Amino acid sequence: MAARLYLVCGLPGAGKTTRAREIAEATGAVRLCPDEWLVTLGVSLVDFEFRVRLQTHLMGHAGELLKAGIPVVVEFGSWHRSEREAIRQLAVRAGVPSELHFVDAPVPELVRRVRARGGPDAAVLADKVLLEQAERFERPTEDETARFDRYRGPTDA
Repeated sequence: MAARLYLVCGLPGAGKTTRAREIAEATGAVRLCPDEWLVTLGVSLVDFEFRVRLQTHLMGHAGELLKAGIPVVVEFGSWHRSEREAIRQLAVRAGVPSELHFVDAPVPELVRRVRARGGPDAAVLADKVLLEQAERFERPTEDETARFDRYRGPTDA
């Protein structure tokens, strides 16, 4: 089990958790998922101020794990290239390879999945986040994906 950083990003309902679990199971990596922490702590998934603080803490933890030789799956939405680059830098500082896994689907499908999944934040995630803000998501570009040691996009098996 060699250390490696796996970053899984995408909009709500895109399949980040499914992909992250597949990677963790196949590699033995530690999976860091802010949504699971928020739910366990009784915090709303749309409490973005708390989410940012939690993700900052989880990034520090990911860096420590990587330096200790442990593979890590970081399962953040990572809406902006700058966020993904900050996470990739954890691997650079630890001297380990990095992979970017981008999951995606059309917005109507994402909305359907989020509503079907349910939960106390489903309506806000579907109506306020996806329907009103999805266009703010910066999809990875070819020059960005080239910075990672491996890229797996929505059409990759």
